[in-house]
Amino acid sequence: MDASKREGRSPRHPWERARAGALAALLGNTLHEGVKVLGVGCGDGYLCRTIFGGLQSKEVAAVDPDLPETRLNEEPDPGISYGRELPPARNRYDLTLIVDVLERVQDDRGYLKRVVRQHVAPKGRVLVTVPAFEALYSGHDWFRGHYRRYRLKQVEQLAWSAGLVVVSSGYLFGSLLIPRFLSSRLYHWGRVRDRGRWRGGRLLAMLVGKLLEWDNAVMISLARAGILIPGATAWALCENRHGGN
Repeated sequence: MDASKREGRSPRHPWERARAGALAALLGNTLHEGVKVLGVGCGDGYLCRTIFGGLQSKEVAAVDPDLPETRLNEEPDPGISYGRELPPARNRYDLTLIVDVLERVQDDRGYLKRVVRQHVAPKGRVLVTVPAFEALYSGHDWFRGHYRRYRLKQVEQLAWSAGLVVVSSGYLFGSLLIPRFLSSRLYHWGRVRDRGRWRGGRLLAMLVGKLLEWDNAVMISLARAGILIPGATAWALCENRHGGN
């Protein structure tokens, strides 16, 4: 089944689409022909297809422990392989994505160190994203298996402890900060249940998606200019500070 049919059958949440666009923008010139990528926390592969689909030559190992069996059995996308476990330790990558993963790992520091030590090539790049601000922790996080949320400084400290140097960092989804806070209160009061898929219709999805895309584009530009605006997601683009492991 091709990607267009999969997307048509299962419409994407505008947040998910906006996140994919933002990560592609953050990666910038690291997206080059022949790039070797480890994508940890890629879900069903939508993220990797969106970010790397335009490259003719690539080697992408998309890993997610919750990857559905149907995805494993489908015909693979060109240049992208899927699995539930990290590849063998000898496999090194130019670029590693760790997308909304660390909050699900009890020993986040040890996990990040292991991934960097075993899989990040010398001077390889690593992009980490996590949900931001512990004050926003709610039943939604518990439902998703999150142990915690992070401030940006915590992400940067984790990266340094794992042998990475932070090249740039910031937040995404600034427009969702207040809605997230309000919904977290409602979750605590038992008035909101977790919703998996977008239920607002295609037109509203398009409008919300455009707003979120604009929001992230502005926040990325400001972060690169040294102006930090808080948002619902924290990110750090890093580089392996060791010439070898």
